Amino acid sequence: MNSNTLELILSQANLNGLKPDVQSWLEAKKIKNSDLIFINLLKTDIHWNLFFKALMNTIEFRLSYSDSLKTLELITDLILMGHTEEIFQFNFDQQKWTHHLKSLRYPTTNDRDDELKKKLEKLPWPYGAKTKFERRGDRAGIELKLFITSEADLIKTISALERVKEQLREKS
Repeated sequence: MNSNTLELILSQANLNGLKPDVQSWLEAKKIKNSDLIFINLLKTDIHWNLFFKALMNTIEFRLSYSDSLKTLELITDLILMGHTEEIFQFNFDQQKWTHHLKSLRYPTTNDRDDELKKKLEKLPWPYGAKTKFERRGDRAGIELKLFITSEADLIKTISALERVKEQLREKS
């Protein structure tokens, strides 16, 4: 492990005229050397310019510590895969940008997730149910939130979920 990862990023930030912003971000997020170890793979000026453009987006979007690191690692992967300015399509909207980055990095998985999301959203979920499509590691699915106030609500909800189950069986 390179113990000078933070020094490397600050020296590169200085070359790009971004040292104050980057240093403030590193301190605010309490970034450690090991957090950004993947940047040691960046070698060329083009790599660094793309990385700092992405870092400035990450700082501007005020991403959490965890989301910042995930995004920067994803960006680094894309840079090393040969992607350039197409990385920054949709960089005006954090959600669209994140989705776009994942689509570039994981095109097959992303397409499958989009199809599954559409399929699951069309199901007849119980009245008042809140659904949210999620990917958790290797698994994708629906997070389902229900608010049940009585036994009658519970019976209706179970009946509605049975209809969802039947539709899933028909489509399989």
